[in-house]
Amino acid sequence: MSLSDWHLAVKLADQSLTPKSILRLPETELGGYSVSFLKQLIAGKLQESVPDPELIDLIYGGRKLKDDQTLDFYSIQPGSTIHVLRKSWPEPDQKPEPVDKVAALR
Repeated sequence: MSLSDWHLAVKLADQSLTPKSILRLPETELGGYSVSFLKQLIAGKLQESVPDPELIDLIYGGRKLKDDQTLDFYSIQPGSTIHVLRKSWPEPDQKPEPVDKVAALR
């Protein structure tokens, strides 16, 4: 398989009806990429769904991937599917509605 064919399928775990996204990896030291770098690539590709790489976990073969490990460590091969789990999402700022003081006194 040529280096330009190295790709992974990325699936958002909480969106079962959404198709997988194909992530093509740059062509240098493919298996040597760290999981944290892969998270950055995924966040760049899926910006609307994954706003921050720190807010996701990656799952492969039923195992949570550790940020400091490499793709080689987990034996991730070209064409593999990586599942993306959202850790947590920041709550949007809620602004209270202004209170009409006269109506509140009634």
